[in-house]
Amino acid sequence: MNSSAPRVMGHRGVPSLAPENTLGGFRKAIELGARWLELDVTLLGDLTPVVHHDNSLDRCSDRSGLLSQLALEDLDNINNAVLFPNWPIEPVPTLKDVLVLLAQHGVGLNLEIKRHQFSSVLISQVVVDQLRQYFPLDKLVVSSFDVQVLAECLRLAPEIPRGLICSHLPSEWQSLAAELELTSIHCDGHHLDQAQAVAVKEQGYRLFCWTINDSVLADRLWGWGIDGLMTDYVQDFIHYYDAQ
Repeated sequence: MNSSAPRVMGHRGVPSLAPENTLGGFRKAIELGARWLELDVTLLGDLTPVVHHDNSLDRCSDRSGLLSQLALEDLDNINNAVLFPNWPIEPVPTLKDVLVLLAQHGVGLNLEIKRHQFSSVLISQVVVDQLRQYFPLDKLVVSSFDVQVLAECLRLAPEIPRGLICSHLPSEWQSLAAELELTSIHCDGHHLDQAQAVAVKEQGYRLFCWTINDSVLADRLWGWGIDGLMTDYVQDFIHYYDAQ
């Protein structure tokens, strides 16, 4: 992961203003000045990698049902922007289309792999293949809650930086970080304390916090030495880009 990575990542784009995990939402975040984005990847039933958080369409779209029951040709018939009624129709984007868009704009990527019901071997191979084809590795980190996914990514592509996502910093984080050859820890900032933050940094790992929408909490975390945060409100955190 590039040493000059900005300290703010748009969480699924800028979901406070635009549909999450959509091409239009990513364009909006970039327009606001986002230099890095966090987003999610999972698979359809035909193994097409798509950018989507949930395993179903229910929450964000005008359709219901599992992504594992869909194929690539189904995407154009889905509007994934129903939470923003005045927004143009947004299909669920393929990972390829998102990677191309971000690469064109020089935007860095924190790609969270959502395994859902797929095997860690399968989803890791599909995602790594796409990353190698379409995205510069010096502006990239792959992240996951799933230790098996991170282990597969290490096996398949040790050159791609890896980050472990956790709600609470696990007691065995140091052994996990060593085993998975992590470059970063991605912790829920609401459950992190100063001693934990200092320990992670002292061991040489980058520390990113999610999902931080409160400037008071953000300032506290900066004071503890975190490297960056993910936010739904890119527009309110732009000034942190200049505080590196």
